[in-house]
Amino acid sequence: MRIRNTVEAERLIDLAQKKSPAGRETLYRDLWQLFEDRGSELSDTERALVSDILRRLSRDIEMSVRMRLAEQLARNPGAPRELVLMLANDTIELAYPILMESHVLQDPDLVDIVRYRTLQHQLAIASRSNIGAAVTQALADTGNEDVITALLDNHSAELSTDLMEHLAAESKRIDQFQAPLVRRPDLPGPVARRMYAWVSAALRQYIVKNFDVDVEGLDAEVSAAVDTMAGRADDLAPDPHEASRRLIEKLHRGGQISHGFLVKTLQQGEVTLFELGLAKLSGLRPALVRRIIYDPDGRPLAIVCRSIGMDRAVYATLYKHLHEVRDGVEIPADSLLKLKNFFDSMLRSEASRLTGSWALNPDYLEAIKQISHGT
Repeated sequence: MRIRNTVEAERLIDLAQKKSPAGRETLYRDLWQLFEDRGSELSDTERALVSDILRRLSRDIEMSVRMRLAEQLARNPGAPRELVLMLANDTIELAYPILMESHVLQDPDLVDIVRYRTLQHQLAIASRSNIGAAVTQALADTGNEDVITALLDNHSAELSTDLMEHLAAESKRIDQFQAPLVRRPDLPGPVARRMYAWVSAALRQYIVKNFDVDVEGLDAEVSAAVDTMAGRADDLAPDPHEASRRLIEKLHRGGQISHGFLVKTLQQGEVTLFELGLAKLSGLRPALVRRIIYDPDGRPLAIVCRSIGMDRAVYATLYKHLHEVRDGVEIPADSLLKLKNFFDSMLRSEASRLTGSWALNPDYLEAIKQISHGT
């Protein structure tokens, strides 16, 4: 097939519009295969025309078909750049496999996506293997705490010393940065020693075990710092979610955080209560729970729900609602069925083992690897 000019392109588009849905899907597949297999033989004009036709046809093609093609393209190192970029900037369901796996994307492409696409695109890139310093800086520049935590959990990401020093300083006020930072194998010793002054006792033990520190000297510095800061406590900014945290603690003590409570809070738009409630029941950090519930891959949420004894119907209700809020469309029936089957295949004891390991190890990439057998 050759597409030589705009007239030919318009003829194909007109043909697609007159065809049945099955016919449009066939044409879409044929053009996609042409671009993937023989893209190098097309002229610049022809490549641009094919890209335009695919973009316009994609509005009428089943999401499940587009997702399969995206997954196929993500694994192809010789995939046409135009197609890869088109999908990387599409909805997160299509973009996710491309952002996680495609080697066609370069750092400047990823930086642009971080700056101009959604939170879910940023989270996917933050979990991508071997991202460079320019990309990690762009992710940090978003200022989003969940994105930065995902970045810190990604031990293959290249963080400059300046960036780690900046995030270490930020961890004084943002507790969720502390554990991921301290556990990074590339954290400079001087930065770890400075963090000793404000991290928890458990993290101090980790620093002492893994870095060369003068424990007595650092403890003396910590005591002096505490005395200095004692008079400044009234100046500290309040936690915006403090009231929600107190409510969840009270409800938990009274045994009132049920699966029905989680569904109700989510459906009523009380997202913070939903996140904190699920974190309390599962024993996971709220920051990790937040990343799990917004992950387009519904399997991590299935594991968490399974571990707390939730039944399949309640899990499906939660995920459908989260999917619709995140992407603005209903989840395809076949995709939801796959997630339900995955939920059923997971023993509660196995789910509890996995979530227990996640609670101890904040490396979310490793958590994803552990569930890859469920695909």
